[in-house]
Amino acid sequence: MSLKQKTIYGFIWSAAEAILIKGISFIAMLILARWLGPADFGLIGMIAIFIGIGTSLVDSGMTSSLIRTQNAEDSDFSTVFYMNMAMSFLVYVLLFVSAPLIARFYEQEVLINVIRVYCLSFIISAFTAVQLAILKKEMKFKRLASINAPSTLIGVSVGLSLGYYKFGVWSIVAMFLTTQIILSLLLWFTASWKPSLNFSKQKLIYHYNFGYKIMLAGFLDTIFKNSYNVIIGKFFPVQTLGYYERAQRFNDYPSLTLTGIINQVTYPMLSKLQNDTTKLAEVYRRLLRLTFFVISPLMLGGAAIATPLFEIILGEIWLPAIPFFRILSVGAILYPVHAFNLNVLQVYGRSDLSLKTEIIKKVIWAFMIFIGFQFGLMGLVWSGVITSYICLPINMYYSSQLITYKIKTQILDLFPILVLAGCTFLIMYFSIDLLKGFSNILQIVGASIVGVLFYSLINSFFKKSPMFDLLNLIKNRKL
Repeated sequence: MSLKQKTIYGFIWSAAEAILIKGISFIAMLILARWLGPADFGLIGMIAIFIGIGTSLVDSGMTSSLIRTQNAEDSDFSTVFYMNMAMSFLVYVLLFVSAPLIARFYEQEVLINVIRVYCLSFIISAFTAVQLAILKKEMKFKRLASINAPSTLIGVSVGLSLGYYKFGVWSIVAMFLTTQIILSLLLWFTASWKPSLNFSKQKLIYHYNFGYKIMLAGFLDTIFKNSYNVIIGKFFPVQTLGYYERAQRFNDYPSLTLTGIINQVTYPMLSKLQNDTTKLAEVYRRLLRLTFFVISPLMLGGAAIATPLFEIILGEIWLPAIPFFRILSVGAILYPVHAFNLNVLQVYGRSDLSLKTEIIKKVIWAFMIFIGFQFGLMGLVWSGVITSYICLPINMYYSSQLITYKIKTQILDLFPILVLAGCTFLIMYFSIDLLKGFSNILQIVGASIVGVLFYSLINSFFKKSPMFDLLNLIKNRKL
């Protein structure tokens, strides 16, 4: 099968997994949100920073190195496997010991056991991180989907059962851990590769030299993204953090899912094109424009219909989360642009530039958090969104040096789409206002139809609109 065919089928199976399998998890979390309420999700939000840091440290960026290494051998895979296992045990012990201190910081004693149980996921996932990397490297996304499906279904069943019987935060913990355990077992028993005793110090140095910069970049990103959870959890009621945490997760699902699909499939593909800069830049530009074309109206449209949407899906108890959701939507539309630019650096093995970029951005981010906090809770939330826009040219700078896709060209490609998506938001928002006397479902359907028609109609007048790339992809499976 050619690289193009592998990429197309990778998109199809990755999309199927995201929509059907991850969609099941998303729906399950919506149901749990109705059953449990904001406080239990606030507890999960309190430990999100430690989960994120642990995940970054356990992987150490070395599985990304495996994927981009074109002639990886058994010694590469086995060395990374043992390193991941060692790191997972070390990180788990550190968090196990630190759990009482974390609980004391938030004044939530229940967090001691929650952390100690939830963080077992580090050890579980480390067992199969290399097997997952091999499947992604070989672009076997159909296989990934077939393994993720039963894992997710069993995990969701366990989580919903416990949620129904009022087990609170433990419902969320059990759903996540069960999914991880089943996934690891299936990968371990069905994977063609198993670790050998072929450990190589030379391979460790090679992969770690690439990976540790990715790890540190991810480490910094995790700390600053979750710093909002820490501040809100410390200075505001746990319910407030629950509202913010769910609003953030609902924003993350479409933006991270779509970007994740494309990055997962295109990272191994672009790695194979790294010696053909012109071709890589052409493919990258089309993917970026197409993704932004889809995600920007989706996120802003969701913000426009947030009130009837939250009332139907989550119930009135979650309505205070709507302001968070709308603010975060404005920033979420840029996530694919940030991610794709950083992806280029990894394709070319420039993890040093990834780290340098993160350090520069985090200095700006820290300053903006300090300024935003002076204006209260909403000022704090807005500071993250504003920072995302300020840091966009920084992410674009180094990638534009590696491929022939300059900052100015990227902005000129994306700005018209952003303006049109903003107009779509306004039209949908005022449509909701006009339909207030009708049912929530009618408000959502009516505003969505108006938004889709407006966005599609305006784009049809522009011959170079990404809409035509999307239609071409659907009809001919060609970009």
